Amino acid sequence: MINTPERPYLKWLKDEIKTAEGRVNSEKYQKIKIGDEIIFSDIRSDDFIKGIVGFKHEYTTFEEMLKSEGVRNMLPFLSDDDLEKGIQVYQNFPGSERVKKFGCVAIRIKVTESKLEKVLD
Repeated sequence: MINTPERPYLKWLKDEIKTAEGRVNSEKYQKIKIGDEIIFSDIRSDDFIKGIVGFKHEYTTFEEMLKSEGVRNMLPFLSDDDLEKGIQVYQNFPGSERVKKFGCVAIRIKVTESKLEKVLD
């Protein structure tokens, strides 16, 4: 995950503005269960959030996930009417093509610990 001033994903998750984190449902995420501890971190810094998985919803496509969870709940910088833009955001993430094989997952996290420094430009 990469945080920017325009898209502070970790802060949005901590502040419950972003209600779920979307990921390709690779083997790693298939093993996660409600109640498990999980960490999301920024690949450019030491920033992270740690918490407990509150829900895990599995989907076949990014479109299905965004329609069900709500575009704005997953990507707070977009409106719920921006479905195509939301799909493009997820398709632009590295490794997103694996969704065809694994599907995707929306994970709700109740943050228990965080380290969020000033977001780098």
